[in-house]
Amino acid sequence: MNNTMQYDVSKLTAQQSYTDLASLQNIKKDGRENQDLALRQVAQQFESMFVQMMLKSMRSANEVFGQDNPLNSSEMKHHQEMYDNQLSLSLSASNKIGLADAFYRQMKSNYVSSETPTETNASNEGVSDISRRNTSVDNAIYQSMLSKMPTPESIAPSNNATNSIFSQPLNVSKQSVQDDVALNNIESPEDFIQMLTPYAKKAAAILGVDYQVLIAQSALETGWGKHVIKDGYGKQSFNLFNIKADSRWEGKAVNVPTIEYVNGVANKEVASFRRYDSIEESVNDYLQFLTQPRYEKALASTNSSDFIHGLQNAGYATDPRYADKIQRIIDTALPKKSTQN
Repeated sequence: MNNTMQYDVSKLTAQQSYTDLASLQNIKKDGRENQDLALRQVAQQFESMFVQMMLKSMRSANEVFGQDNPLNSSEMKHHQEMYDNQLSLSLSASNKIGLADAFYRQMKSNYVSSETPTETNASNEGVSDISRRNTSVDNAIYQSMLSKMPTPESIAPSNNATNSIFSQPLNVSKQSVQDDVALNNIESPEDFIQMLTPYAKKAAAILGVDYQVLIAQSALETGWGKHVIKDGYGKQSFNLFNIKADSRWEGKAVNVPTIEYVNGVANKEVASFRRYDSIEESVNDYLQFLTQPRYEKALASTNSSDFIHGLQNAGYATDPRYADKIQRIIDTALPKKSTQN
């Protein structure tokens, strides 16, 4: 479930071909719904234009070497131009050049007020996605998990649509911005531990496991928070446990290259991962994801080692050393707990 380069399939469809004249109109539409996303798309368009100009200059510089080439025809030049136009879009979509990020920051500082919310529709969309997913959760197993809580009055799920493990309703738009800042400011494992501990403790109390197990698992999946999946515009997915978007998932998703193990052999493939609007939503969905019957044995375990190996045996990850890697993080990288923990 580890990841490298990110793409948001739902937003890149309009960018797949330079001949799509409706892409700018789509950006205008996105601007009314999500100003931040629209700015990122405009920045990517500018980067694409710059790359196109660069490729055109490179072609012109080499024209002198192709004067006597029988393939140097007007038709060939036309097809080369088409190829360069498409290549400029593909290079820009890879998010590896970096110009789009600079353009985005500049436009945001000039055109977006710090007090203007950039996720105007994220709250309603996120809540509806979660609400639909909750209807598919096995309530009997979930209630069994809830019965493990030592202090139900303090960490029981609230009645709001997010089915949160926290007592206060989630303001998705505001929380998304705060969590994005928190993840971007992680510079060390200590920062990651401090950020995730409040969430991990409450979730672990529901699962009946040591909270450090969840921190270690997330640390392994995200490289201590530095490699959380992002879309093609650099927007966070907040997927702290790298849960895939399978056929049961009705929410947003991000397509990324990943490494999966088949019969112990590592293979590269592109997979779809779930996308959330906040850290809290990610942790909530992790809890609900484990309510699947295949994880019953893991949830019934009495110690951290059995829980970790139960997840691996149930197919949470294909890495044959997945449980051992989590245990090593617990043993070597996490602080020793005091008696209060």
